[in-house]
Amino acid sequence: MIHFLDEKKTGLVLALALGALLTACSNMETSGTSEEAEGIIAISDKKIVGVSQKGPFVKGSEVTLRETSKDGSFEPTGREFTTKTVSDKGDFKFDNIDLESQYALLSVEGHYEREYTGEASSCPMRLDAVSDLEKRETVNINLLTHFEYKRVLNLVKEGKSFAEAKKQAAKEVLGAFGVKIDISSAEDLNIYNSTDGDRTLYNISRIIDEQPEWNAWRDWYNAVDDLDCSKLQEYIDGYANDFADDGVLADSIMQFLAGEGYSSAKEWSNMMDVDEDDIKRKDEANPDDLSIRFLKSEYDFGILVFLNYMDLELCTADLWGEYRKFDKAIDIDGNHLESGYFLCNGYYWDLQTKGYIDSLKIPVDHKTGTMTDPRDGHKYKTVSFEYEGKKYEWMAEELKYESDGLYTWTEAMQIDNKYMTDVVDDSLIGETHQGVCPEGWHVSSTEDWRALVDYVGDVKNLLNENWRTSDIDAAFGKDLIGVYYNKFDFNLMPVDTVYLEVYYHSYKQGSYRISVPDEDEAAYYQLLLEIIDDEEEREEIESYLTPTPIGDYYVEVSPYDYRVEEEPLKEAYVRCVKN
Repeated sequence: MIHFLDEKKTGLVLALALGALLTACSNMETSGTSEEAEGIIAISDKKIVGVSQKGPFVKGSEVTLRETSKDGSFEPTGREFTTKTVSDKGDFKFDNIDLESQYALLSVEGHYEREYTGEASSCPMRLDAVSDLEKRETVNINLLTHFEYKRVLNLVKEGKSFAEAKKQAAKEVLGAFGVKIDISSAEDLNIYNSTDGDRTLYNISRIIDEQPEWNAWRDWYNAVDDLDCSKLQEYIDGYANDFADDGVLADSIMQFLAGEGYSSAKEWSNMMDVDEDDIKRKDEANPDDLSIRFLKSEYDFGILVFLNYMDLELCTADLWGEYRKFDKAIDIDGNHLESGYFLCNGYYWDLQTKGYIDSLKIPVDHKTGTMTDPRDGHKYKTVSFEYEGKKYEWMAEELKYESDGLYTWTEAMQIDNKYMTDVVDDSLIGETHQGVCPEGWHVSSTEDWRALVDYVGDVKNLLNENWRTSDIDAAFGKDLIGVYYNKFDFNLMPVDTVYLEVYYHSYKQGSYRISVPDEDEAAYYQLLLEIIDDEEEREEIESYLTPTPIGDYYVEVSPYDYRVEEEPLKEAYVRCVKN
């Protein structure tokens, strides 16, 4: 269970995380009652306060309370009370209200501040609510009260009690977004409070505010005078109208919200394991930045809406490599899809084509074989292929001659150990260099590696199912997310199981030289030495000033790249290539 704290941003306290994903229940304290009286009761000298929120309605927005008939029909009698919001927080109050029925219809109309940015809306909006005022002194008006408004009235007409209608409508509205929590009344919710219901209201308000159908009412290329504000109200009313008859949101509406949820969940999947301690720690370390609570909230709610609409389970490490076909409309990043496939990469469902999914297991053309090292009788798997008119045969395992597989660079090259620090003479390294490899074979050069990666098309095609990290920060920080199968029988294994890297000694004839900083670089490093006291930092800077031998010494392989590095390693593997 995630616990919530309040955060301050642009002068408002942001309550930004969704507290329960699929099955949590919220025991909410309300200012009203969970069991409304079912008989008609006149209201006398009543004071009502509340807040009006999409984001908060700005000061001066008009709030109206309409009396309904004492016959219980919920028809307006024509008597209305009006007031205005008294601040940019959307708060309002009615004093000395007399009504012939406890059931009242409320509405607010005006501009609002967007809950995420604090920016004022360009167009006004109207939101509605229906409430039993008998035992209630607080009534909030928000998107959920607006969405349930017509549904509640229809359920009452069908014979439900008002309390039953409110409870059912609230459950249906929340359920449409995948949220399974109990709330007594939508007019108890406040986007800046901290219950699960409040968090849900905030997230629904935010995700709807980001929809292209909403934004379409504004022509970004023309002046403000050209705005058609009626489209904004039509969009919001569309939800209420769609809920009214059956309490279900049509796919034509949900497909956009689910697409937004998919994009949010994919973008912020690194938030999946963030807990309260993580939030506190990172917020304390970066007090001037926007709290990561917002990102966590965006992920939680986005994944909830997406999974619920698409009827998918959460993508986890256990589902890595599995895919699901869908035949349900969804709009993702402006693209309307009627069907397609989602591939689980261990962190999120990734939209992919069936062709791409099938290609993950299509082998890269090659032949497999074996070779035996005559020096110790060790048998090695091999792969062979032809590229640019040249035949290659590689060991498909790490060389382990008189070793567990790890060598220093000079051991791999079978040259004097002084060349770990001295510049290598060109006469010592040929175009093919046997080194520690068997007779007729040579240590794989950087040119061999280039030809290999070019042939398979991408370094990812050399990987297999072992190339997965359980470290979420590493996965997202270094883009280590992917699905790999053994397409080339090359049997690479990451030596660094967090950052998914493996290192191979290599070489290139004529690449070895001394690196000396130029005049400007030397002056810069000398200046740093004058102002830095930390010994470790000073040692690193001094190393830049020291003439250093460089050249092609080893190849680093990872899911996102392979690259040649210019300093010798004390530990790395060797792959041999047949001459």
